[in-house]
Amino acid sequence: MHRIVGLDLTESSARIVALESGFRGFTVLDARTVPLTGEGTLGERLKAALVEHGLSFGEDAVAVALPSSQVASHQFTLPFTDPRRIAQVLPAEVEGAIPFETDQVVWDHCTLSTADGKSQVLVAVTQNTALDALLAELRIAGIEPRTVTSAPIALAILEEKRLLAFAPQGSESIEGALADAVLLLEAGPEQASVTVLHAGSVELARSLSAASLAVWSAAANEQGALEKLLVPLVRDLKLALRSRGMVGPKAPTRALLAGPLATMPGAQAMLAELIGIPAELLALDGATLFPEGAPPASELALAFSLALRAQNPRGHINFRKGSHAFTKDISQTRGQMMRLAIAVAVVLVLALASGIAKVISLSNQAAAYDEALCSATKKVLGNCLTDYRVAISQMSGGASKAGGIPRVSSSEVLAEVLSHLPETAIPLLDDMDVTTTSVRLKGVVDSFAQVSDIQTALKADKCLGEIKQPRTEKQHDGAKIIFSLDFPYLCSGEAASASGS
Repeated sequence: MHRIVGLDLTESSARIVALESGFRGFTVLDARTVPLTGEGTLGERLKAALVEHGLSFGEDAVAVALPSSQVASHQFTLPFTDPRRIAQVLPAEVEGAIPFETDQVVWDHCTLSTADGKSQVLVAVTQNTALDALLAELRIAGIEPRTVTSAPIALAILEEKRLLAFAPQGSESIEGALADAVLLLEAGPEQASVTVLHAGSVELARSLSAASLAVWSAAANEQGALEKLLVPLVRDLKLALRSRGMVGPKAPTRALLAGPLATMPGAQAMLAELIGIPAELLALDGATLFPEGAPPASELALAFSLALRAQNPRGHINFRKGSHAFTKDISQTRGQMMRLAIAVAVVLVLALASGIAKVISLSNQAAAYDEALCSATKKVLGNCLTDYRVAISQMSGGASKAGGIPRVSSSEVLAEVLSHLPETAIPLLDDMDVTTTSVRLKGVVDSFAQVSDIQTALKADKCLGEIKQPRTEKQHDGAKIIFSLDFPYLCSGEAASASGS
């Protein structure tokens, strides 16, 4: 079964949430934390853990987040809201904000909010080497993620889908609580993310520096180690809030804790004291049901958010682009189909243009033909005709100046007569007088019977008129017969008045 999987991966554990997307939303199929033990690289330990727990992602759509230490985030305020202008301006802004060449990094952006003709745009940047290293480790475990994103912006989807549930302060509804800024802090070994939600939009999404696994392990057992862990984290958190002017009346009114931080003993109370606002564990709306026995939502918040991002990837940060693109992604196929459709459309347009050009050319030729026919009939008949059938009919009439124009020549008439002479009675012709209206032949044959054969053969041609009795006589020596034939030719089209010419 095809699933959507959010994978929150650290050096010590893998938190996994698997969803099945439905027409009206989703169903949580699996939610668990898998410890990564043993020796070897991260990919090798992840592979062993998946085998041990009987997990396989196969053709599932997997989403992961890069560790916060490997992602730099920048927030820009642009004086317009047009997505095309944002895409045109950002490359220059990013180039000026990072200490690397642009071909050494992968970056993507998303629009956090728009108001008063301005856009708040978040840009997340990571080095090619960091992304390649993560993908290589995941491939060892047999995982090819479709989405590699930034944790802070992934967490924002919990508010976008109205999945957060917490006790309102002085309000009777969650909507009333969301009117105040809410700080969502997700932290663990080598990763920390802060997302500030206000009035239904994302005001801040930033990765923070995080302590190593050894520091986190010590903080779970020592009070002094916990303070050593939280003080730098809170310092960076306050700097991030101050950079966006979120101090005083604009400061968040509550903090929601998620990730390993939410399970750390004493962390909730110490954080509330250090940042000066109430802190509570992140909880999800009651309609979002995890399977029985699953860890609390606060622990799986990032994995759950990643799964939701994989379900709704468009318009959000995804480092899998360019040379790092997911080759099996349907968006790639869609892009190829779009290019093919454009090519087909171009071919059809060119074919249509060619057809139109041919029609125009034929129309011009027809107009030139009509003009030539009109000029000719005007000279011959005295009036303009563009229908060749009418022109031929009128030019063939006796009343026309062209009425006497024959359809054939004298040579064609002679050829037709000769073609009808019988092979058994070929005469020696002494004299011929052939016009387009009459034929006179005089020749010599061997016998009177041959003269009769010639007369009979010529009568078979419908274009030859009445053949009268031939005049015949013997030669002086009596060996040959001299004959003479006269008959009209009827198929020349020549008027009767010209028949005698």
